[in-house]
Amino acid sequence: MSNHQPAVSPPYGRRTIRLTSSVLTSALLITALAPLAAGPAQAELAAVGPIDAATGYPAWYSDGTVRLKLCVDPAEGCLAELPDPNAPISHPDNFPGESFWFAAEASGGNLRLYEAALEAAHTTEEAVAGEQIAFARLRFRLTGLVNGAEYTITHPYGVHTFTAAAGGINVTIDEGDCATSPCNFDLARDAFLGDFGGPGQTATFLRQEGAAPGTIGSINASLPVTGAPSGNNFVQVDGPNAGGPGVNTLTVDRFAVQGVISTDVDGAPSTPDLAAASDTGRSSADNITNATTPTFTGTATAGSTVELVVDGAATGVTTVATGGAYSLTAVAPLADGAHRIIARINGDPNLDSAPLAITVDTVAPAASVAPPLPSNPSADATPTLSFTSEANANFECQLLPSNPIFAPCTSPHTYDAQLNGDYTFNVRATDVAGNTGANATYAWRIGTTTPPPPPPAGTAEQKDMNGDGNPDIVARDSGGRLWLYPSTAAGGFGSRIQIGSGWGSMNAILQPGDFSGDGRSDIMARDTSGRLWLYTGTGTGRINGGVQVGNGWQGMTALITPGDFNGDNRVDLLARSSTGALYLYPGNGAGGWGARTQPGSGWGGFTTLLSTGDFSGDGNSDVIARTSTGALWLYRGNGTGRFGTANQIGSGWNGYTITGPGAWGTADANSDLVARDSAGGLFVYRGNGTGGFVGSRTQIGNGWGGFTIVQ
Repeated sequence: MSNHQPAVSPPYGRRTIRLTSSVLTSALLITALAPLAAGPAQAELAAVGPIDAATGYPAWYSDGTVRLKLCVDPAEGCLAELPDPNAPISHPDNFPGESFWFAAEASGGNLRLYEAALEAAHTTEEAVAGEQIAFARLRFRLTGLVNGAEYTITHPYGVHTFTAAAGGINVTIDEGDCATSPCNFDLARDAFLGDFGGPGQTATFLRQEGAAPGTIGSINASLPVTGAPSGNNFVQVDGPNAGGPGVNTLTVDRFAVQGVISTDVDGAPSTPDLAAASDTGRSSADNITNATTPTFTGTATAGSTVELVVDGAATGVTTVATGGAYSLTAVAPLADGAHRIIARINGDPNLDSAPLAITVDTVAPAASVAPPLPSNPSADATPTLSFTSEANANFECQLLPSNPIFAPCTSPHTYDAQLNGDYTFNVRATDVAGNTGANATYAWRIGTTTPPPPPPAGTAEQKDMNGDGNPDIVARDSGGRLWLYPSTAAGGFGSRIQIGSGWGSMNAILQPGDFSGDGRSDIMARDTSGRLWLYTGTGTGRINGGVQVGNGWQGMTALITPGDFNGDNRVDLLARSSTGALYLYPGNGAGGWGARTQPGSGWGGFTTLLSTGDFSGDGNSDVIARTSTGALWLYRGNGTGRFGTANQIGSGWNGYTITGPGAWGTADANSDLVARDSAGGLFVYRGNGTGGFVGSRTQIGNGWGGFTIVQ
């Protein structure tokens, strides 16, 4: 290994960043040097050891995989030179002026020297007590180049571009040394070489292949290496004559490496690892999760108290290592983004583990169906659908009614021959963190025969999804599939139809009636992010793709579908906030909203809120509410977006799931209630047209216990 002095004098006048060169001009450094100059963008080492009282330097630095001790004894294969090789090593009397925890050098052809190092030195050339400093170093020395030409150097710790002067490049970059005494050796740790993932990310030491035990390489041999954080286990110089006359690329892939592994045992715990249940990412090695309170596991000295440290701040979450293992679960939810996780013993920062860099991502990817789309109707019986989402998302596709099971797919996706009929294509995306978004949907008809006409305007207010004049029930099963249960004129059910899948991520699903204003009943749903989606109905029992019609709805604890509540002949929505306020969101008749109003407050004590339209028979939509004691109350709407009188209409309704379908069957035109009991039985409670009930309840189904009935 050759000359370890800087390129020009003074040899040790180092600050946060220093560039030395035989020629320094404004053209010397091109933009690629900027990442080194910006400290916050650096990668870093994982940890720094305690100060060795005998030397005044940290006993070791760690890259998270190995600890390297300060190497000062030439007998151990160190670069350092002792003033008196025959005398005992002592600081400052017989100690090298400069020495290394880590150093890697490469040379060949026009590359006279490439050096990457973590160096110990003194503010003056000789060893002096109290003048100990440390810094990270990159050095580039090349000859035989073209004056004024730009050269790009790709190396294990990044990419730099320089302009040759005087036939060469001679640049030294020292970063992270301390300007005060005593030295803050954390600066060298934080300034270690390169930028690989941003703040909190670590860069690793190069290792020679086949390194001797107890070392990561030898200074006496140039060999291939591994471990470059950039992935570049070589030095490549690109520019005119870089490899000699007429050769514009020079590559050197053998390095001499100094690194002696420390045998110190300090009692620090192992690097935290995401527990399997918290590692929701696609890969068990990428440390990406959608868990906001993840659990971390590792090993530690039995009986020691281990604390969770997040982004440099102690969290107060502690555990006692049992059997040499620890498990820590974050209590305060982690925000989306990058985080640095450390395990700490007994509250002592000197007993910190190496850090774990994780990314929290809770945002589900949005999929969309992309052109070209099948025409509607289409004569093509083998449809091809294209779709998009965020980068690196995986997709699952479904074609109803022929292919009801979601299956992995890529865009474009082609189906085999289909029969004539109505079809709905659904696609959903899952990101690398394991978040699955809502379905993107496209509905069309295969076959050129004329589809049935849409239902007449007005039937949508009865929650009639298929246009036959009878209100229908929509329900989601435990697998996230959405089913239409069409009612008959006699008050029973026809054959159920699957109209969607992947609806498990929706925490509220509604049948508002005709919200879009096209005379057909629609579906509305809220996802876990608080976004509100409208799925317009086709009038034939199917639904079209979702369109977002709102966000920020996660704070609403109940959503009610009263139909037209303010008397403008447009479908509206009522919502209860977490404070118990009741708000009216009037529809504009075209899939949007008017200005909200507040028709009520103090509604927080009700366990169920619903509407079946006009239950009192006065032509105005009403709201029915159940108290915690099971009492059922009718709140009459006044037809202008407010309430009139209220009275109790029942008791003993605890244990029931209630929905309001409108007038069930053709016995009369009065609005009814449908309720499911705890055994899964489904019953109709017929309204008397004046705000009460008539006759005995009628059972219309059983086995409904596993379903979420849409309001």
